[in-house]
Order: sequence, then structure tokens, then C-alpha cells
Amino acid sequence: MSSGKIDHHDKSSIDYYKVKRDLDVLKSKRGYHTELISLYIPPSRPLAAVIGYLRNEISESSNIKSKSTRTMVTDSITSLIARLKIISDGKVESETGFILFDGFIPLRGPGTEKEEQYVIIPPENVRSFIYHCASEFLTAPLEEMIKDKATIGIISIERNESAIGTLRGKHVEILDTMTSGIHGKHRAGGQSQHRFERLIEEAAREFYKRVGEHSNTIFGEIKDQLDGILIGGPGLTKQEFLEGPFLRDELKAKVLKPLLDTDGGGETGVRGLLYKAQDLLRDTEYMKERKAIDKFMDHVARDTGLITYGLRETIDALANSAVEILLLSEGLNKVRVSRVCNGCGKETDIYIPTMEVDKKVEDLRTGECPECKTGFVNSKIEKQDTVEYLGELAAKSGASVRMISTATEQGKVLHDTFGGVAGFLRYKYSAG
Repeated sequence: MSSGKIDHHDKSSIDYYKVKRDLDVLKSKRGYHTELISLYIPPSRPLAAVIGYLRNEISESSNIKSKSTRTMVTDSITSLIARLKIISDGKVESETGFILFDGFIPLRGPGTEKEEQYVIIPPENVRSFIYHCASEFLTAPLEEMIKDKATIGIISIERNESAIGTLRGKHVEILDTMTSGIHGKHRAGGQSQHRFERLIEEAAREFYKRVGEHSNTIFGEIKDQLDGILIGGPGLTKQEFLEGPFLRDELKAKVLKPLLDTDGGGETGVRGLLYKAQDLLRDTEYMKERKAIDKFMDHVARDTGLITYGLRETIDALANSAVEILLLSEGLNKVRVSRVCNGCGKETDIYIPTMEVDKKVEDLRTGECPECKTGFVNSKIEKQDTVEYLGELAAKSGASVRMISTATEQGKVLHDTFGGVAGFLRYKYSAG
């Protein structure tokens, strides 16, 4: 499905989005027996050798007892060989190898199977050659490539509450929250102030110990993936925690400096900590996304005229080369359906939610053309993922593209408030 070269480090690219989208599709496919073939080819493996291997598998498939399964497996292997010949002729380039999937997917029940083939340019090197036949596609190796491996640990701590979490790519996850039960104020009542303060210090130390134990367990399991640990909180709390014997030494070595002041601990403190850590996290996808949306919202607030948003408005700006940076939500689940009138040849684009496409397309085959009043009988209809279409328009006009997740608060704003499509303009532009 995907072609071209992927920037392995740019997880905001359209190519990376396509791989994730294709992965979701592949995971939903099911066959009846062992007719779905998954093929992982390392960059070091000659394609001629893979073609030879597949030809041998055609011979081996003659041992399959079920005639229908045998026929489908043979046909799928033959299709894979044909595709590899096209690839080997230089029609598709990849420095990371290839991943191919082919199989017959039932549309309804037995006898309704239709062959589907997918070609993936992997985001990182395929490590080993895999030929796999089953009732579903083997997607685990591809899922591992897509997974955000680099992780920032987060500890937000004050004397009465704490939260432990992680930042993976653009995803913030709170893994544990704790409260200490320590009261901030003391009423006179027979106990000396000195004794009360000592009890408070002992309770705080016990709380730090508990936070440290939970942190050691959580981060100890992922220590090899940790790029760093953020620690923040009000006053001297964070220093007391870090300087005490609460975190294991190998985790202390990963703590990012400086420690950051926040107004509180717990989950609220995590949000404040991430905001304060912009410089420390400047190279993360989370912060790059946040800055892009914050900049966009600043233009909205100041009404500069240097942004656009909305699907139709942004397409118009792209067509006139006015867009410098295109922002697209990963949650933009729409398909561009292009319909051509047989009478006057007018082409109309309609954008339909992905889940409604099949039903809507049938409706589009009827009706009357508003231009020439000709009926849309057997009219030409083409379908394309809207993100891919917008990416093509951006490439033609020289605009760069940043995919925005829906995993962050800023990403949700782009999707829910602005329709998932927006852009920074090269100059003030309004549709004519």
C-alpha cells in the first residue's frame, strides 16, 4: 500500500501514518484456514533468492489437502512473485527491506473470498526473513517497529500526593497515583509543635519511601527504554526525594536536570511538569506537536490571517500554493470520493467518513447532476484516503506536512474544534 522512503525518525510524516493505518487494516483481516501469507524481507536478502524460495513453496503447497485452500495459497504465492518482479525492476525503492501480505479474505461466508495484497515499506530494517501462512496476517514484527520505544519517566511529587507516569512518543500515561495522608496544618491541642513537626517529617519520609518503591518497580521494568526521568514538585520536596535513598542508583543516573518547580503533585503536577519541561523535552514528538498547535492557536487568538482551517478552505489554499505547513489529524477518518458525470464530465469531490463509504458510494451512483441534469447512472467513482490526497496536494505545492495525534490535549483541539485539517500560510490568503 505504501511506497517511497520513510524518514525513520519523523513519526509525524504521512508515510509513517500510512504504515500505522495499513497495520490497523491488516490486523482486522481473517481467513478460514492457512491461506493468508505474510512475507518479511530484510534489505540484505536478494529478491531473486526470495522469488526462488516462493517458487519452491508453490511445489510444497501441493501437499495441502483442501483443494480450495491449496488453490488460494498457490494463487497468493504467484501474486507475490509477480509483485517482487516489479519491485526488483526498480519500480519501488527501500533501504529497510519489504513486508508483503497476500491472501483471500471472505467478504461474507465461504465462497466469497477475494484476494487482497499489501506492500509495506517498513519504518526500520527488517531483521530476519519470515514466510508465514495462517488464518490471519503476522503483524507482530511490524507492530514492534511502529511502537514508541523511547520513553521519558515522570515523577510528580509533593508531601501529600504523587503521580508516576511515562511519556512515550506523543502519549502521556499515568501509571500510579498515591496520597500520604499528611495534613498541612496543625491545630494546638496539647502536643508540642516540635513533636508534631518531627512526626510530619517521619510521615513524609515514609511517603517518599513508598513513592520510591513504586518508581523502582515501574521504571525498573523499562529501564533500558528510558531516555530520562523528569522529577518535579513544589518547594524542596523534589530535592528531598531525589537526594534521599529512595530511587535506585541506575534510575537516579537517568534523572534530567534541573528538577522543576510545579504548583502541586499528583496528576495535576504531571501536566505542570510537562509544561515546565519544554526545553528538556524539545526533541520529543510530544513537544514538537505541542509547539505546533500552540503556535497555531496563537495565530487564531491574534487573528493574523496567516492560518487556514477546515477541509474545503485548506484544500483551496493548497491548490493556490498558499500553505507553508499543513497540519493533519491522525483521526481524520474520511475518504475522498470523486464522482464524474457521464453527461457533462464535471467532477465532484465528496468527503465521507470511512465507516460510511460503502453505503454512501452506492447512493452516489444515482441522482441528477446539478450542472447538466443528467442522471448519475454508472458514473465513474474513485476513492482515496483524504490524508493521502491532502499529502499529494501538499507535495505539489511544496508545503511540508505534520501529522498530529489525537493522544494529546492539543491534538484533540485540532480534531474536534478545527475538523482535523489546518495550515500555516505563506501569505494572507482568502478563498475567492
